[in-house]
Amino acid sequence: MAEQEPVFMIERIYIKDLSFESPNSPRSFFMTETPAVDVGLNTETHEVEGDENLMEVVLTVTVTAKSGTSTYFAVEVQQAGVFRLQNIPAEHAPVLLAVHCPTILFPYAREAVADLVGRGGFQPLHLHPVNFEALYQQAQQEQSQHTTQ
Repeated sequence: MAEQEPVFMIERIYIKDLSFESPNSPRSFFMTETPAVDVGLNTETHEVEGDENLMEVVLTVTVTAKSGTSTYFAVEVQQAGVFRLQNIPAEHAPVLLAVHCPTILFPYAREAVADLVGRGGFQPLHLHPVNFEALYQQAQQEQSQHTTQ
């Protein structure tokens, strides 16, 4: 019997959730201090119910701009995608889901953050590229250190 070809395919990319808050506007538009910008990233993976070959990956990007105790804005974007993984060897699936899928989703999340911040009355914020492979390797190292201790 012939071996089937592996399939990795984007089925759909979409925004699952987003929010923008500017709790101190309009006062924050006239503040002269440069805010500190904090960026957080998180990914979650779920099998799509009813089809074991479909995986939903959700990349959550959280951005907060503060100066002292004043918050200029806070943004959270959950950029999601449904990916088809068929005939993928089990040892390759974690890398696809933790590295390649977030790498595909990040430009969409980055655009959503810039758009929301700009529509909120601030200069659009363009996030720096993220090396999801390095983050994955770092998480793997931390996990192996915790297992050996």
